[in-house]
Amino acid sequence: MKKIKIGLLPLYIKLYDDVNVKKDGLIKFYDRVAEEFENSGLSVIKAPMCRIKSEFDKAVKDFETAGVDVIVTLHLAYSPSLESIDALVNTKLPIVVLDSTEGYGYGKEYSESPLMYNHGIHGVMDMCNLLKRRGKKYAICAGHIKDGKVIKRAADCVRAAVAAKSLYGSRTGVFGTSFKGMGDFLVTDKEVKDAFGIELVHFRDKEMKTALDSVSEKEITEERINYNAEFNICGDINEENIKTSIKSCLAVRKAIKEKNLDAFTVNFLDITKSNLGNMPFIECCKEMANGVGYAGEGDTLTASFVGAVAKVFKDFSFVEIFCPDWKENRLFISHMGEMNYAVAKSKPVLTEVGFSYTDAEFCYKGLAEFKSGQAVFCNVFKDKGEEFKLLLSDIEMINVDTHDFDDSMRGWFVPPVPVPDFLEKLSENGATHHSFIVYDVDIKALEYFGELLNLKVVKI
Repeated sequence: MKKIKIGLLPLYIKLYDDVNVKKDGLIKFYDRVAEEFENSGLSVIKAPMCRIKSEFDKAVKDFETAGVDVIVTLHLAYSPSLESIDALVNTKLPIVVLDSTEGYGYGKEYSESPLMYNHGIHGVMDMCNLLKRRGKKYAICAGHIKDGKVIKRAADCVRAAVAAKSLYGSRTGVFGTSFKGMGDFLVTDKEVKDAFGIELVHFRDKEMKTALDSVSEKEITEERINYNAEFNICGDINEENIKTSIKSCLAVRKAIKEKNLDAFTVNFLDITKSNLGNMPFIECCKEMANGVGYAGEGDTLTASFVGAVAKVFKDFSFVEIFCPDWKENRLFISHMGEMNYAVAKSKPVLTEVGFSYTDAEFCYKGLAEFKSGQAVFCNVFKDKGEEFKLLLSDIEMINVDTHDFDDSMRGWFVPPVPVPDFLEKLSENGATHHSFIVYDVDIKALEYFGELLNLKVVKI
């Protein structure tokens, strides 16, 4: 992933310089915040303390010239909003507001943190009021940097802003067509182009066969060797069959690279002996692990959004809710053979399976279980008219001790409300049956992601 660059904008007030307020501690605090962002994996471009309009104008212009992706504001004291607002509203750069102070506590026992070092929060309120009034979208994260959470949350918002920006102009490959009769995620090329600037690149039989024919025996042999390290191999492997399976996977890989795709989708019902040979389940998984978006069955909408998220978050996956466990208050997620291997609990098990849907007959899968941990469940869908929505929910991915599902992609999650309520709310809002999850991310960041894309955000 390309390292994301932020411009860290320090806000201050000229009045305090006029009366000689000491600011050495605030400079140290600013430098510490910059260091914390660097430690979170972001690249930081600094600026001098900005107090008056001309200084804010110059700082923002310098950020733009330096190619920063997002501006993060930090009030070091109260700063009159009319000094900064024009520069912040007129820039095309997204804004993330870090609402923090130099001191961790404030009271009798914290006399080492004077008032003049700890009152920037009302400057934040002043500025955010004008951002809101002038229609500039922003995210705000409040807290002290001591516990590390606020920097993580702000960094998540920064990454989400980059993800939103990456959607426009992205390219999504479509191998086959959309699943016939499946209407919930169905959108036209024009709809996704007009709404999000996404270009769909179609691969019909001819294009798929061309990609398949471009794969060499040497490439197949090298990939087969890699499989020994990448998978747990149980039982005998039919070498002829697995090489045929590998060939279809490499065909998809080469097509993605050649067409510079950010995401792709494959409809298994369109895969035959005469085009790709067999369903490239393993490549669907490996491409997600390599940062390419994916969704099944011709779902270009979900695939494209997964592709945007994949630009900035490693631990994500396309998912589908399959079965409710009413008794244990959890939901089972799966798909035919696709998940992001980066979020697998352990090394996938290489398995040959039958394929009765077309004449492709057989294929190989790398079966695995989703790892446990906090995640956000995400679903993008079209509502009435031309409105698109993003549904979000904090969930807990869990591992279940059972061998009954070892022959499938598998995962379980506990929703934030009882399963019946969760399922009702999904369909009351009109969510599709295809979704994606992102691990270890603050839900606020994905709300910001949706808002920047002009989506109505719904939370469960």
